[in-house]
Amino acid sequence: MSQHPAPWSRPPASNSNPATRPGEVRGEGRGAASSTMNGGPVPAPVPAHDPSQVPPERMRTLAYHRLGFADPRHEWWKPLVEGALLFFFFIVLSVLFTIPVLLFMDNPMDLDNVATMNQLDPLIFFFLFGSIALMAPAAYLARKIMGPRPLGLLHSVTGRLRWKWMLQCGLAALAIFVVINGLSILFDLMTGGEALEFTLAPQWGWLLLMVILLVPIQCFAEELVFRGYLMQTVGRWLKHPAWAILLPVPLFVAGHLYDVWGQTSIAIMAITMGVITWRTGGLEAAVALHVVNNCTVTLMAMVGLADLSDTSGGPVEVLFTLAINGIFLLVVFRMARKTRIATSRTIILPPPPRLPALAQRQRVIGQNGADLAAFVVDPRTQNYLSLPEQYGPYTVRDGQGRPVGLLDVRKTSSPQAPGGQSGSGSDTNQGCTP
Repeated sequence: MSQHPAPWSRPPASNSNPATRPGEVRGEGRGAASSTMNGGPVPAPVPAHDPSQVPPERMRTLAYHRLGFADPRHEWWKPLVEGALLFFFFIVLSVLFTIPVLLFMDNPMDLDNVATMNQLDPLIFFFLFGSIALMAPAAYLARKIMGPRPLGLLHSVTGRLRWKWMLQCGLAALAIFVVINGLSILFDLMTGGEALEFTLAPQWGWLLLMVILLVPIQCFAEELVFRGYLMQTVGRWLKHPAWAILLPVPLFVAGHLYDVWGQTSIAIMAITMGVITWRTGGLEAAVALHVVNNCTVTLMAMVGLADLSDTSGGPVEVLFTLAINGIFLLVVFRMARKTRIATSRTIILPPPPRLPALAQRQRVIGQNGADLAAFVVDPRTQNYLSLPEQYGPYTVRDGQGRPVGLLDVRKTSSPQAPGGQSGSGSDTNQGCTP
């Protein structure tokens, strides 16, 4: 995993100008990412030692969901191949993972129905959460093959995981969960609810170990795919962040076998984690929320306060989810402003190609009989364009729009131009006649 940005790409410092909003892009588009243009290959980008000396037209600011454009080898079809590779690697790893686990199970046929499984059985718990965690290596392998580079762009706009920031978000999420759950239990007791009865699960030591070691990896793997790969895939095709946030939500919800109330809560969490990933420029805050949520539910199930196999819900659970996620959003937004966390990545495009020497310029003849050099340049990218031969000749105009002659790019020999000069070239004849 690369821990450093590409030499031609410079992530913004943590104290970068906060006036640049996430998703705000200047002049971003196909021309900024393609490795080829009409006139031929674009020169490789070069590093800029002093970004303040770089003209604004060569700067591009990318939000997290648009980081695919940080790779000069980006192509629109690459996310499709990356997704196919991710699925293939996940299936292969799942088979290799499942076979040895089944050998240790007394009744492997119990795995055909998740709702009837005893998820507090350490082996079943390991199988369920471990199989989801396999999405992480599958995602890394697919991104390693297809790009964009560096690999760390899957984590954040800085090209790496910001561990300190993730820890801060995790502590904030933990505090919110403790307070909200505590108030909920207290309210239930004050309104005549039953007293709490703690029942410690058998083999709780193994479960606790897996909560500490395995559940965070499982949560990270889900975020890597649903908020990492999918958001950046949508962002390569659709610019507005709402598309990248909302389109992966149905896929995330479909992976949870709950009733309509439970899936509504899952959708709220998915939207929250998508928004916070875009707003903070990385997966860290979403991973922190996901880890604290899953660990809290699992720990409560270990002491008899929750049921991991329960797929039903209700309006109260939805309101509970709205409260936790809404408060977490507000807290993290304030933390991000206070710490001035990087929310976008600035890339430097290559300089426009230099004009060829005068002796190498193909000449055309103007109306006044003087020799002129004609070049067709894309005003957006400053790259030379090739004119289709079958549509020539072309009218050449001066700065005031007045015609000064014809530019012939046909391969056949052009007529003798005034002044006794011919406009023939080696590959494409370029002659200019009045």
